[in-house]
Amino acid sequence: MNDAQRKIQSIDYIVIGFVFMIMFLMPVFFTRMNGEISWRHVIKLWTDMILLFPVYIVNHWLLVPRLMFKKKYIYYAVSITMLIAGTTLLYYMFDNVWTGAKQMQSFINRPTPIPPYAHLLMYSMMIAGIDTGLMTMRKWHENEENKHILEKHNAEMRLDILKSQVSPHFLMNTLNNLYAFIDEDPHKAKTIVMKLSKIMRYMLYESGTGKVPLSKEFEFVESYVNLMKMRFDDKVIIDLSLPEVYDDVDLPPLLFISFIENAFKYGVSYEKRSTIYISFQVLDNKLIFYNYNNCCSSASSGTGIGISNTLERLRLIYEDRYNLEIKSQDNTYTVKLLIPLS
Repeated sequence: MNDAQRKIQSIDYIVIGFVFMIMFLMPVFFTRMNGEISWRHVIKLWTDMILLFPVYIVNHWLLVPRLMFKKKYIYYAVSITMLIAGTTLLYYMFDNVWTGAKQMQSFINRPTPIPPYAHLLMYSMMIAGIDTGLMTMRKWHENEENKHILEKHNAEMRLDILKSQVSPHFLMNTLNNLYAFIDEDPHKAKTIVMKLSKIMRYMLYESGTGKVPLSKEFEFVESYVNLMKMRFDDKVIIDLSLPEVYDDVDLPPLLFISFIENAFKYGVSYEKRSTIYISFQVLDNKLIFYNYNNCCSSASSGTGIGISNTLERLRLIYEDRYNLEIKSQDNTYTVKLLIPLS
């Protein structure tokens, strides 16, 4: 039981205590004779009300948890009815047969006095009803909270799975790029390995937490783009724009790399010069990512595992608080993603 559930349980006990207090105070205000409190009758009613405590205890710790909460509603209804009826009958037998006590006279000028067992019956039903209602509401709240926690844990587990799939996918693409330089330019291949190790260190260790500083994500993107510049040289016009002034807030890692990989994978032509433009902008506590590249392959619409995982992560993390626009027209491919930074 967490703190919130303990707080709700405490409120339930306070409400029940308040109800008992009201019941025990009512005889003081309503059992009067000649304008004065009839303490003899007050004490008699208080003595009768002691039987309410067994009704509350049995209902609270036995009937509701073992019958009501296990959806045995008929058994609960029969049991609580027998408990109240048995308590009332026991009181009636003791008060009228064994002691020979007379029924109390009403002090509210009713033509027919209300027998004491009627008060006990009414109060027993009231206590049982209020207690059952409070426990049911508390149980519903606990179930909703547990459901929310379970959904959160499931979402976090799915995010971990999706994020773990990003690293192998990224590594596979980068190793393919590295392979092209091993025979062609060994020195450049060594430099790429060094840059790749820095990138993989971020992906494997620094991005292992739920969120990373925005500056770290920018450094990662810049390192990757520089790696691609080494591969393509002047064959591709590559432009990366990062904001100079921004609040270094935290955000989920690796949200943009799939779109950027997609641009280099499908936006480069070996027959003509290609252009890839990537920009980040912070505006009104929102991060705006924009990616533009020539559409050099029919697969550039991006339905692979990287893009699919990113779309699923965005949905799980931000729900309806993000905006993603992907357009493919006139031999160009653009991605615009807006996410909140708060």
